[in-house]
Amino acid sequence: MRAEDFRTPAWKRLSQYVEDRIDELRELNDTPSLGIEKTAQIRGGISELKKILALADEASAGPAVDPEELISVGDPGQR
Repeated sequence: MRAEDFRTPAWKRLSQYVEDRIDELRELNDTPSLGIEKTAQIRGGISELKKILALADEASAGPAVDPEELISVGDPGQR
């Protein structure tokens, strides 16, 4: 994904949904009656959701232009 993909209204809505879901899962995980397996499952879900949110950070940290996109630029007259 490209950095501009994360500036769209769709990404903003999706990231808000994901953040809200993380909050819900954290609250659920604080329930004292949950067993070890259930809390591990919830922590895994939180971890996966955080990876989705981290995609935006990875895209903004990457190069401004994908080197693969530059292949077609080449020298003038070269095609």
